[in-house]
Amino acid sequence: MLVEDITDLAIYAVDPRATILSWNSGAEITTGFSSDDMIGQSIVRLYTPQDLASNLPARELEQAMAVGRFESTGWRVRKDRTHFWAKVVVTALRNSANVLEGFGIVVQDLTAQRETERQQYEHALQLAARDAARLEAEERARELGDLVEQISAQTIELERRRAEADSAMRAKTDFLATMSHELLTPLNAIGGYASLLAMGLRGPLTAEQHADVERIRTSQLQLLSLINDLLNFSRIEAGHVAFTVGDVVVSEVVREVAEAMAPHVSERRLVEERAECPDAVVARADRSKVEQILLNLLSNAVKYTPPGGRITWTCSAADDRVRLTIRDTGHGIPADRLEDIFEPFVQVGRGFARPVEGAGLGLSISRDLARAMGGDLTVESAPNAGSAFTLDLPRAR
Repeated sequence: MLVEDITDLAIYAVDPRATILSWNSGAEITTGFSSDDMIGQSIVRLYTPQDLASNLPARELEQAMAVGRFESTGWRVRKDRTHFWAKVVVTALRNSANVLEGFGIVVQDLTAQRETERQQYEHALQLAARDAARLEAEERARELGDLVEQISAQTIELERRRAEADSAMRAKTDFLATMSHELLTPLNAIGGYASLLAMGLRGPLTAEQHADVERIRTSQLQLLSLINDLLNFSRIEAGHVAFTVGDVVVSEVVREVAEAMAPHVSERRLVEERAECPDAVVARADRSKVEQILLNLLSNAVKYTPPGGRITWTCSAADDRVRLTIRDTGHGIPADRLEDIFEPFVQVGRGFARPVEGAGLGLSISRDLARAMGGDLTVESAPNAGSAFTLDLPRAR
């Protein structure tokens, strides 16, 4: 009667073969199965398919039989096929002769308790997460505050350094401009007097004297070119270069530059050709600046290409851009030095066999001019494979 009246615990007995012998009212309430449903049936009806696959019912009874009592928790199945979380205690029942007569099984439904504990655990996790987030936010705020202070200090230092750099740049630009102008006057005088001597206005010259005068004139022209590069460089850095932008037929500029450089190309025994440059390719740029860039590119190609080599011009237009490429068969430039050649006062000898004339400003000036016109100057090269310089400019409508 005591067992029968307990309603919050499922209490039932089974024989050694796990056949149910008794079934109290608590078992009916907990599982939904009536005593008629269960008495005479196996307890396997209460187990999930997963537990049956692992032979859990037999293992629980074997454990209880071995040690007298077995306790576990796990999922059990109600009559409506829903699951509930249960605490199960299995006790082996033996007679006075210590012969196993069956098992007493007590099942407690802990589903509500488990759900409460789960909710409490999740709530605790949420609280912990909020606390951790708050602490992290406070730490981040402190770090950001420190970072803001560092950035402020660095900004002040950068402004100071920028002002110093601007001042140094202005001083350098002024120095270059002043020095260049001061040198132009005596250089022009040297060139003028050398021309007078070469023309015989000061009397006839011997062959040796005439050769010496020509060397003086050549050196004067080299110095004049160098000074003009320095002046151009200082003007570009100071932003004092004016541009007159208009439509430029690229093939015309290429033809004029090629004709101007023809004696030098012949002197070096080079082959110069325009593989493809239709008159329809028209750029939007300053014609004189384009000529200056192309003269510099062709001069470098002539200077760095061995005798018997080839120089090829190509130009094309696509979408809103015009591309003009001059390719040579020189020694090429190592990949790690491709950008260096556009730095001022840097020279990279293609082959490094001999020093070359100039201050290393031509390519730097050319790229600055190209970019100032909305274009760019790039290079593709590899050792022993020649070089290809490409001038990219906006295309005329």
